[in-house]
Amino acid sequence: MLGTLRQVAEMGYPAVEFAGYGGVALPELRAALDEYGLTAFGAHVQFTAFDTDPDKVFADLHTLGCEFAVIPALPKEYRESADQARRLAETFNRWGELCRAEGLRFAYHNHSFEFEPLGDTTLYDILLGTDPDLVGLELDVFWAHVAGVDPIALIERHGGRMPLLHLKDLEAGTERADAPVGAGTLPWDRIIPAGDAAGARWYVVEQDHPKDPLADVRRSYQNLERMAAQ
Repeated sequence: MLGTLRQVAEMGYPAVEFAGYGGVALPELRAALDEYGLTAFGAHVQFTAFDTDPDKVFADLHTLGCEFAVIPALPKEYRESADQARRLAETFNRWGELCRAEGLRFAYHNHSFEFEPLGDTTLYDILLGTDPDLVGLELDVFWAHVAGVDPIALIERHGGRMPLLHLKDLEAGTERADAPVGAGTLPWDRIIPAGDAAGARWYVVEQDHPKDPLADVRRSYQNLERMAAQ
């Protein structure tokens, strides 16, 4: 974990979002971030951790200096009906209130299932009905596209709810294989300006199935730098 952080910093990345801590004690992890000049702007927090021990979640995020607490996935029992989804929205509002009291911001990261029909609505539409002051959305543009939803239209319509954007590309000739940012077929020349116009705080490079993790991370960063210059 620490060696990976060092290499990411050397590539030029200014910040990271954690999804697990690699077995490293958090004070040691924070010391490494400070040494390498990295900001941990947020971390993915498992649903069960938030549900059972939010105080520990908050203590961990404060140790790392995070601003955002992000739920990355959901148990099935919260996404099989509209009623379940509405109860989930109430839970998210409550957790968002707890985060605000701690000086943190709460957000949810989507995959593709959130856009599937739930009766006459979708889980994503229900989550859009949460309190925007309490619940942010970390839009994964790849998964929105895979679900058949235009991520640019989502950003333009709901950008104020999306301080964080997850970026990975769609490999040419496939329906759901991911690729480094700028190495696939998604229209970054429109996605990035839409995010800028909507006030996105962080663009987060992520791949679920990288072919060579560090090489792909480097390529994504270089492509983003090139696109930013253009």
